[in-house]
This record gives sequence, structure tokens and C-alpha cells, in this order.
Amino acid sequence: MRKNKMMKAMQGLLATALVAVIAFGSSGNAVRAAEVQASEATSGAVALTAAPPIELFSVFNPNHLYLENGVSTITPTKGKVTVSATTVATRTVDSIGLIFYVQKWTGSSWDTVGAGSTVGTNNDSVYHNTFEKTVEAGYYYRARTIHWVIHNGVYEEGETITSSVLGV
Repeated sequence: MRKNKMMKAMQGLLATALVAVIAFGSSGNAVRAAEVQASEATSGAVALTAAPPIELFSVFNPNHLYLENGVSTITPTKGKVTVSATTVATRTVDSIGLIFYVQKWTGSSWDTVGAGSTVGTNNDSVYHNTFEKTVEAGYYYRARTIHWVIHNGVYEEGETITSSVLGV
């Protein structure tokens, strides 16, 4: 009986690993290289640095009373990137908003090249806005967004980091 449970656990672990390899590739670099080639083919831009590591990131404390979550995306167009973000509260709050950061990949680290604070709105539960930044073609960019709410004197925030895009 114990041997069967161990065997099932091992099979489950093996199946999980197999799904991860199928979904993400055998290494992040293999997936990233395919993304870069597709991006270069569609945009005509040539990358001036090696592709950055994949670092999708989102931190929202599940114990927050008022901040539910937030999402953000970054989209390249000729000479600029546009960051679109939404903050969601668990209920109507006193104040809700976003802080935008655009970061550029130097080949070894991310440097902040643009920031914009958006004082969202009052007495609402959802806030959405966009931020545009002029960029140089051939460099990778990503967005870092801080999603925040204030209610009854309590400040809560969460953070998201988007995937990177190649400036065109």
C-alpha cells in the first residue's frame, strides 16, 4: 500500500515536471530566443543587447483588507512603449491608483528610464490608466507598476513587473 502511494507521488511529480518543460522549454533561454526571433521578424528591429531573463513578477499580500490585485501590460509601437495598468480593490475605497515605471535592459541590469505617478480616483473600486514613454529601438523594455489603495487611513500596495518587449 505504501509503495503504491510513493509510486503515485513520483508519477505526479514527473507529470508536473513534464508539463513545465513543455510549457516553458528546457531552459528559459530557448523560449526567450524564440520570442526574440518572432519579435524581430514582426517589428524589423534588431536587438542591441542580449535578451533579458524572463522575470514576470507580481506581489499582492493575501492579507490585504482593501487591495485585491493589479495587472499591467507593455506594448511597443514605433519610438515608444505604452504601459496599461489596472488596480482593483475589494470594495469602494477612499483613494485608488497607480505608479508607473518603465525600465530599460542594459545587457546586465534594468535601469528606470521613465516614471509617472498617477493619483487615481476617489470613492471607487477599480482604476485604470496608461503611461507612454519615448524609447530607443533595439533595446528591451519592461514596466513595473505599483498598485495602491487608501481606505480608512490604511495604505496598501502591490507590485507587478511585465514581460519585456523590444523597442521598435
